Amino acid sequence: MKKFLISTSSVAVMIAFSGMASAQQADATGQVAQSDNSGAGQTENARAQVTNESALAILDSGVGGNLREYARAEVGDGVNASSDGDEVGFPNVGHAGATANGANSSAQFQVGNNNSSINMQEGFNQESAMLQIGDENAALISQRTEANEAAITQVGVDNNSALVQDGWDNAGVVAVHGDHNSAVGYQTEGDDNILAIAQKGDRNSQATFQEGSKNTAASLQSGDDNASFISQGGGTSFIATAINMDTFAGGVPVHATIGGSGIGSLGATSNSAANLQLGNGNSSAILQTGGSNEAINYQNSM
Repeated sequence: MKKFLISTSSVAVMIAFSGMASAQQADATGQVAQSDNSGAGQTENARAQVTNESALAILDSGVGGNLREYARAEVGDGVNASSDGDEVGFPNVGHAGATANGANSSAQFQVGNNNSSINMQEGFNQESAMLQIGDENAALISQRTEANEAAITQVGVDNNSALVQDGWDNAGVVAVHGDHNSAVGYQTEGDDNILAIAQKGDRNSQATFQEGSKNTAASLQSGDDNASFISQGGGTSFIATAINMDTFAGGVPVHATIGGSGIGSLGATSNSAANLQLGNGNSSAILQTGGSNEAINYQNSM
């Protein structure tokens, strides 16, 4: 199996290639944004991490004797909110849970098609976990203020997910398995936010927007004809709102071009971003404005 690791971290600059594995790490400010498929079996994951805090999205093609597909999202100091599920169809194994460590905790679990799941939390130290197994489902977690954590897992096709966090020191993760799915991660109004999104399948899209400094974002897409966009401290595009006036949106790809006009710096510094795409016909864009930022993108046609 090919193995790839792509990350930005506080480790000194290193670019290394050895056999079928590759690793890339660049100096940042203590954050780690990492995407890889270097785990055991067919595991692939995206991780955004800072001291004592982690957002991890895991995709696995080797669960059980029949090698069922599996997705898991977990977030927290330890794991405070998590959700996971296997592929659509019997036995529909799944879990969604949030610890009682937070001021409030919420878990939502749906199996079937054409479902909608929404959770909104305002305040400090909120925990939210959400799982949907099926097709044409929609998931939204919206949190406001400080030190909130959220995890979304979706398994199926034609699903949409949005994770909107307004404030600072928030952590979010989205794990998606299936085709033609879209995921939006939006963190604004503060520093020290972390976000990870992983998608396995074809014709998927993900858009991540972080406003402020010392933020960390990681994206992984495994499959063909996928599109990824990460914006830290800049344009080009986005909307998002929620609690709950809905809307969302995203930006750049359709084959990835970033122009030089209309990209205003928000003075963001010390952000870290990593993107990994495995497959064909994929497009990726990372935009950072400000200083002392680190970004790595790696694409492999497998």
